[in-house]
Amino acid sequence: MRPPGEPLPLPLRLHGGPLADVFTRWLRQRDDPAHAPEKAALTHALLALSDDDVRAHARRQAVIALQGGWSHWSWAVPASTVASLLGIEIRDVDAQGRLHAALRAMAAGLGATADAEAIRAGGEAVTALLTALDDAERRSPDAPLQWSLLRHAAPERWSDRAAFTANRLALVWQSHEAGAALLGHALLESRATGQVPSRGGLLRIARDGGAVRVTRRFDVRQDPAEPVSVPLSGTDHPFGDGAHRCPGQGLALTSLHAALTWRSEQADLRLPESAAPLSLPNMDIPQFLDDQDDLDKEPRP
Repeated sequence: MRPPGEPLPLPLRLHGGPLADVFTRWLRQRDDPAHAPEKAALTHALLALSDDDVRAHARRQAVIALQGGWSHWSWAVPASTVASLLGIEIRDVDAQGRLHAALRAMAAGLGATADAEAIRAGGEAVTALLTALDDAERRSPDAPLQWSLLRHAAPERWSDRAAFTANRLALVWQSHEAGAALLGHALLESRATGQVPSRGGLLRIARDGGAVRVTRRFDVRQDPAEPVSVPLSGTDHPFGDGAHRCPGQGLALTSLHAALTWRSEQADLRLPESAAPLSLPNMDIPQFLDDQDDLDKEPRP
């Protein structure tokens, strides 16, 4: 969340563009008067989403993603599942790769030391994803998450349509790094125990540091507002608590558990060896070594 009067970090403030535009509208970065009713509408839409639909889309994306290797699998499944639920067509590993590349471009543009080129590329990725979401709304308004948003958190319930579209994109964005971290750590645990973590087990992994470990808030009682690091790991609320609690907790747990369950049903599929993780300031994202013999097998849906 950003401090009052400073809606943008310095690089975005200097260079602007589409990435800066959506950033200022994301609920997780705001605490204005419209935050609570908009957050309530979004939460309602996510709660109304059918778990069966989430599981079906997650399993489908898990089948596709394995053809790209295990690191691709753990990165692609969370975000591709959300995008698919929104009606974006992701039918092969190349489409998953394009989504991943766009989200990595956004991540680079949101970095604390991002330069003008990174922010420009991130803005291009944002524009392409917003266009894809608008196309999906027109083409597939009955896609499960698209339908639920249009029914329970429609554009007229937001301060403007730009806020609606920005936060629809935020659902895909927020599943990207955090989802890859939790799914990757769950794969590591499965390799060690031979078991599929339950939804409760996934929460425990997150509490133990296998997802986002810390988030940033600002103490508005101070003048100027002072940054405060709020731990998530080691607490009872690894998805946050209070006004800024992540509304996508159920979607994340259901989709990741479904993908892990599908993986466990592939009797001949060996779990991967781990490689050096991608270490970010607030999380570690496991990476894996791929076994080509496994990748050449035809997985069962």
